[in-house]
Amino acid sequence: MEENKELAAQESEEIAAEEKKEPISDENKALLEQVRDMEKQTLKWQRISAYGSIGIFVVIAISMLILVPRVFTAISVATSTIEHIDTVVTEADKTLDDVNAMVGEITTASKNINKIVDENGQDITDAVDKMSSIDFEGLNDAINDLKNTVGPMASFFGRFR
Repeated sequence: MEENKELAAQESEEIAAEEKKEPISDENKALLEQVRDMEKQTLKWQRISAYGSIGIFVVIAISMLILVPRVFTAISVATSTIEHIDTVVTEADKTLDDVNAMVGEITTASKNINKIVDENGQDITDAVDKMSSIDFEGLNDAINDLKNTVGPMASFFGRFR
């Protein structure tokens, strides 16, 4: 900006020096005025550009002041979440190891049960066959006969009490 002012001052001095030397023609005056107007326009656009750049810088700075703490907070939350997930995964891994051990024990127990059933299967079958061959009607008749016989004796001995 100061450069443009210096240039304008220098041009004014040159114009004044040239006026002393020889008179400036109307055509040259018109050209000089056009150059001056163009320089004013250029200066105006440079100022607008500078103010725009400053505005953009301010917006970026404010955005950074707002966003950077939020980003750090988000990173902190993400880090703690990842640590928590790591803990959960470790516990899940231990639980899976325990489940695998339990499955192994259950498999061993079921093999032992199968072995016991296989070893004692014939005995169990024989016992079931023998229980099914019992004459329950005859047994019931014998119990009724015993009851009929013992009933009068019980009442007879009940009198001596």
